[in-house]
Amino acid sequence: MKAPHYLSAGLKMLIAALFTLALSCTDHDVPANLPESACTAIDGSPRLYPCEFLIESITFLAKDGTDLATVTGSMQMASLSRFQAKVNTNTGNVVGSMGAATYDVRIRVKRIASPSFPVNVGYLVGYTHNGAGKAILHTPSFPGDTYGERTKFGPPVTLDMAIGETRDIFVEKVFPYSIADFGSGIIKPSALFAVLSIFIDNDVTTLNFNRTIPPYSYVGSVVEAYYEKLNVQISN
Repeated sequence: MKAPHYLSAGLKMLIAALFTLALSCTDHDVPANLPESACTAIDGSPRLYPCEFLIESITFLAKDGTDLATVTGSMQMASLSRFQAKVNTNTGNVVGSMGAATYDVRIRVKRIASPSFPVNVGYLVGYTHNGAGKAILHTPSFPGDTYGERTKFGPPVTLDMAIGETRDIFVEKVFPYSIADFGSGIIKPSALFAVLSIFIDNDVTTLNFNRTIPPYSYVGSVVEAYYEKLNVQISN
């Protein structure tokens, strides 16, 4: 936009400055939280803070890096061949013998809201085999423990993508199994821990709920995303 020639030099400079400021503000607009971020606690009440993420899918990878099984919504089933595992400790079929199959897992997450509190160390990614799923408690494993009835996959991760963007988190998961006789000549592996729930916490936001009383005494109410009760079966 060119200022008319009859304007003073000072006014021309003011118009140019205002135009530049308008462009700058437009370039730095913060995207609004997506509607699905208005999530609920596990009792169905509105959560005190919006949820930052959705877990869009969980994919187990075969030893050659290809997709072995993918699940999306909660309470689905994944059948994983022990012979396609990255590591498998038992190749036999002796009833009663034990083994463990290790898989790389890709967790695809989508950011749907800005953080209510900036993270301190990062986002915590963990799991539980407890059949209560999202209704597990913050029962400490040792004095000062705030993670409760869960196991962390590893160190905190960085999830600094913009609202609407997705990112893949890669973790490793071991599934112990036993070789069982199911009758009629069917001998196959049986996972020792068949139910898997996965959680993502903002390490600061999670501690800003009153976690001593319902519904925030339940882990599912204080995490930024969870995938509940995946049924994992180990096959030949």
